[in-house]
Amino acid sequence: MNVLTDLLRIKIFREQQAERALLKARLILKEADGALKDAKASLKKFLEESIEREKLMYSDLCSRLVFLKEIENVRLDVDLMKEKSDQLKQKVEDAETARKEAAEREDLARQVHIVAIREREKFDELNSTLLEEHERKVAQFEELEIEESANSRFNFQDV
Repeated sequence: MNVLTDLLRIKIFREQQAERALLKARLILKEADGALKDAKASLKKFLEESIEREKLMYSDLCSRLVFLKEIENVRLDVDLMKEKSDQLKQKVEDAETARKEAAEREDLARQVHIVAIREREKFDELNSTLLEEHERKVAQFEELEIEESANSRFNFQDV
């Protein structure tokens, strides 16, 4: 019985570890979701602002006489905005990858937790079955003692 109780404690400990790992994985997944959302929002905001800025720059160039240097400066600004846009797109891709990995780790942690729960439940069931069997044997033994005691008194009275 004592060995089984110790094994049950180990199973409970492992279940608790798996639960903590699952909670940690869920937190990391939540953070990855937030990072992805932020990266997408930053990209969207930048694209909207850069389109508006590009329109204004070209509108300004078209509204007056300009030097070649001014056209080159606008092209350079547009290229820089495109570079920044590409960097932000890469951040979104990185955040999506991190989120996917976090989701996979959370799924694995959930599966490990489920297995740990099942193992603990099996030992709970085994422990309670053995305890019931032990209690039944004790009750049978006590009944036998009572019957023997009654029989010995009955036999003693016959003599």
